[in-house]
Amino acid sequence: MARAASRASHSPPASVRSAHARPNFVVFGEMGVGKSSLINLIAGEQRAESSSGTQSCTLESTQYQIRLSDPQLDVNLFDTAGLDSPTMNNTSYLDALVKAHELIVSLKNQGGVHGLLFCMKGGRVSSTMQQNYRLFYEFLCQEQVPLALVVTNLENEADMDEWWTRNKAHIEKSGIVPITQVCITTIKGHDNVHEKRYNESRKKVHNMLKELASSEACSVDVGSWFARMCKKLREFLVPAKGLGRSRQKMMQMLTKRCKLCKEDAAQLLQRIDSDEDYIIT
Repeated sequence: MARAASRASHSPPASVRSAHARPNFVVFGEMGVGKSSLINLIAGEQRAESSSGTQSCTLESTQYQIRLSDPQLDVNLFDTAGLDSPTMNNTSYLDALVKAHELIVSLKNQGGVHGLLFCMKGGRVSSTMQQNYRLFYEFLCQEQVPLALVVTNLENEADMDEWWTRNKAHIEKSGIVPITQVCITTIKGHDNVHEKRYNESRKKVHNMLKELASSEACSVDVGSWFARMCKKLREFLVPAKGLGRSRQKMMQMLTKRCKLCKEDAAQLLQRIDSDEDYIIT
């Protein structure tokens, strides 16, 4: 955890944290990897419902306040819908930006972010998985927030931790390099056949959250985070002909849907335009 520890000094003990200062974690990954089940595992009860799967890239997030008997596990989890499509059109791009802005503002108001929890099912790395990694770790958080890999669906492994030993090189070769990882199951199975592994998994995840929360939160600069997301999301996912370069549409999105004043929206558009190969007209 050296990279996480190098960011700042340790946070105050959980027993003296205010509600505002509770650790914040963003849970992300492609659809169907078990993000909701992970949140329920952490909470020890049914809190999150599985996604309906009707939208492929919304960046919509839901905050869950987890309050357990151990005060070190009083955390806020932001369950975030990521990518399940390799491209976006003009409408989905603007919709995604609105949701991204809401998430960034929420993290800012909650005092920053302590870690990213990147969920994947045990298996090979897909292109969509790599896209989600880049979207959240590189684009949104600018590689400044510690990223933990949570590998799910391992209840049938002879040794869940052995999965990482076998697959570490493949994961890292794909460009995904977490500072820590846990190999778990989020289900108890029929007649609780996997209950022992479920309880072991819950303990692993709790210990990981405590470790990540022991350092101060990464601060959130709403303007720079959002401007970077606007540029990078467009470069990465929107075909050149798929997005009209309309300053008016962007201004409407920023003022009406993100509720920025016109002056702030204009400044943000200037920031987005900077370092681009073209100017929005």
